[in-house]
Amino acid sequence: MAELSIENVTKRFGETDVLKGVSLHVGDGEFVSLVGPSGCGKSTLLRIIAGLDTQTTGDIRIGGQSVAGRRAADRNLSMVFQSYALYPHLSVGENIAVPLRMRRMSGAQRLPLVGRFMPGARGLHARIGAQVRDAAQMLEIGHLLDRKPGQLSGGQRQRVALGRALVRDPAAFLLDEPLSNLDAKLRVQTRAEIAQLHRRLQATFVYVTHDQVEAMTMSDRIAVMMGGRILQCAAPAVVYEDPDRIEVAEFIGAPKINILPVEMTEEGRLSLLDRALDIVAVGQGRGVGALGLRPEALQLAGPDAPLRGHVVHSENLGAEIFVQIDVPGLPEPLTLRALPEQRGALALGTPVGLTFDLARALVFGSDGARLRHLRFLTATTSEVA
Repeated sequence: MAELSIENVTKRFGETDVLKGVSLHVGDGEFVSLVGPSGCGKSTLLRIIAGLDTQTTGDIRIGGQSVAGRRAADRNLSMVFQSYALYPHLSVGENIAVPLRMRRMSGAQRLPLVGRFMPGARGLHARIGAQVRDAAQMLEIGHLLDRKPGQLSGGQRQRVALGRALVRDPAAFLLDEPLSNLDAKLRVQTRAEIAQLHRRLQATFVYVTHDQVEAMTMSDRIAVMMGGRILQCAAPAVVYEDPDRIEVAEFIGAPKINILPVEMTEEGRLSLLDRALDIVAVGQGRGVGALGLRPEALQLAGPDAPLRGHVVHSENLGAEIFVQIDVPGLPEPLTLRALPEQRGALALGTPVGLTFDLARALVFGSDGARLRHLRFLTATTSEVA
């Protein structure tokens, strides 16, 4: 396995800049997910790493060595595609063996009928067969080796694609939205299997997805991409709890973070719905900004609560309830994470009060950047002055 470095990579298609100076370092044995909305450039970046596309400027280094100009077959990378890319006329075992046969056997040795009788072919077939069986056992598809892809479920086909990547013993694994064709139950099962495979192999994984849940549950780090740039790359918990920009905060987290418009005085004190908050953005002057509150940062409160509204929607997920509350003066309803025992107080149309702890709030400037230098005016940060 090897470390992977992406150094100021750009990609232009005609007049369109798809990648705008992307830099990222993936450590040896690390699992890094590229996550972002469709069209942000994450799959293009993965194809450039693999050698399937060429960057306009910048460099890709694998194990410290530049692979600029090196074709895909010579980069020692394994790629798993969204479509599985299995050969329908070959058995599972034959599909897994394809990269080994192409790498180790001559054209004559690969011939269907006479190939096995060529010098050295018998020993090669035996060694390749042993590797295929080992990979199949690791992925628990050893009993499927004689079946054709058309006889398999979506989850089984994905394991075959993983097995084909696994036998190459690559420097790194590249996975391009490999679970997007699976149903919800299979996605949960397969992402757990991929995470377990990574822990077992201690291999370098670069995983592309638009599904934040996949990225949050499997990755050592998440690189959030938007508009051809990486906005933040950090551990999942850091990206969720401590985002650098409002775009990252809005993309990561389900349900979406609550964004409340605020104004700042000349001293930088924040005001929400014309009521001053006991918090000052140090070094900021008069202007506008935004207050980010995760659903779990809101709490139900009494009639004197700083925010008041009524319930307009409720989603009962069993262990928790997500309630949308329309507050006059705010552009969108606020989402509250509530407990099942609070269900009776949250019927549709019910007036409710809300409060929050300012210490859990995220403050963003007018440009969307996080404002980190904050000063609290009172010890009790949940009240509005």
